[in-house]
Amino acid sequence: MFIRLRGEARIYMEILEGSELKRRMLESYARDPKGWSFTISPSPSSGFFDANVAGPDGLWMLKIDSLFKPAPIVIGSPAGSLQSRPEGPIPYGYRGLPPELALRLIGGGSETASGTLRRRLLSVLRSEPVVPEKGGSYAEGPLVFTGPGSVNLSDTQREVDARLASEMRRLLRLRYPAYG
Repeated sequence: MFIRLRGEARIYMEILEGSELKRRMLESYARDPKGWSFTISPSPSSGFFDANVAGPDGLWMLKIDSLFKPAPIVIGSPAGSLQSRPEGPIPYGYRGLPPELALRLIGGGSETASGTLRRRLLSVLRSEPVVPEKGGSYAEGPLVFTGPGSVNLSDTQREVDARLASEMRRLLRLRYPAYG
């Protein structure tokens, strides 16, 4: 898809959805799993949710129709690089999670508060991000939920954001004819 950005020449903007979007983002992550961030916020203007997934290769901008349903509609586009990336003590990524530790965490009870379990969980969180492999057990995150407008976008990225919102509305009208 080509779009014209305020007096600039037309540029190519690729909008992806579903499994193709997931595959392309995972390929980008697999090239270098270190230094990623994943920020989600309510959109200040469209009523959807914005996600900005930034890594060494650049920024992926996503539009999510809802965080409150099991299978939301997600569309996205590569969008250059993020001007200022949110820094946190733990960068986003996949980390190996031993299955027995996952089961102990899910099981709850008095064991969950034990110092040993807490230390093991912290060691997982502090470990280096890895590329997930089929059949493995992983913790994913952190996903940072922020307020609207908390990520600085360039003018071009704001245009990409507007185009993603427009495309999300179009998809929702196609899938749900009663959608306004």
